[in-house]
Amino acid sequence: MRRKPLGLGVLVLAATYLFVGSAAFAQNDPTEKENPPIYLGQEMSLDILYSGRVFGIPVVRAKVSAAFVGESYAARAHFKSSGLMALFKSISVVASASGQIQDQELTSQDYWHKELDGRKNRQLSMARDTEKVTVRADPPLHSMGEPITSMQQRMEAVDPVSAILGLALRGGAEQRADQCAGSIKVFDGKQRYDLRLEAMGLEPIRTRAYQGQALRCNAWYVPVSGFDPDDLAEALEHPYPVTIWLADEVQSGLRVPVRFEARLDFGTARVDARKIEIKVKARP
Repeated sequence: MRRKPLGLGVLVLAATYLFVGSAAFAQNDPTEKENPPIYLGQEMSLDILYSGRVFGIPVVRAKVSAAFVGESYAARAHFKSSGLMALFKSISVVASASGQIQDQELTSQDYWHKELDGRKNRQLSMARDTEKVTVRADPPLHSMGEPITSMQQRMEAVDPVSAILGLALRGGAEQRADQCAGSIKVFDGKQRYDLRLEAMGLEPIRTRAYQGQALRCNAWYVPVSGFDPDDLAEALEHPYPVTIWLADEVQSGLRVPVRFEARLDFGTARVDARKIEIKVKARP
């Protein structure tokens, strides 16, 4: 199965990566545990609609949903091609993840995604226990890469959906610049890679869903293991980061992604939030 570098992963297979922590989160602030974030101890739901364009032409739509109940979370993303892209190739990806929030860090337990691109219908699932991460794919992956991702590398990482959701949880209304710092370790069922983060400061941004200041964050894709030679060469030939704009949502205490942008070989692709709906219910 051919894989794409993160720029295309976020913008062309958006559902797999949009919302799509644990110990992978570097540079945590020790004072955070003294002041638990707003989302802990409450029931909260989050729904975001995204649309993506290349050269101003619509190519992708996505819906991302997440729910928090106490210290548990669940997230789901659905991506499909639209506009001009749908005329040439119909692509649909559905992904989901669930787990626990422990010490204000995400620990993913279950992950599932399904790909439909007109040629294959593949489902992949991952389940974590205290000793291992089990991967099942139907049809099976023809290769697990060179070198294969070890069990230790699987255990130290989170799934792609939890990785971006965890990024949102790191910030919040205090506009913390270290939300975008360090690295996040990710395992997608085959490939282990790091998202190396770099904060670029606050700047004004405007989408249909949000207008105001947002933290500009560069995410660099760093391959680690589980890559076939062709995939690794393709990833290393794409030296540009994905830029994510994270906007404060005061009611929930989250800083949510409102724009993704990636420089591709043939131009710049952009995914914007079109609608954001957050519901918070205080627990007794």
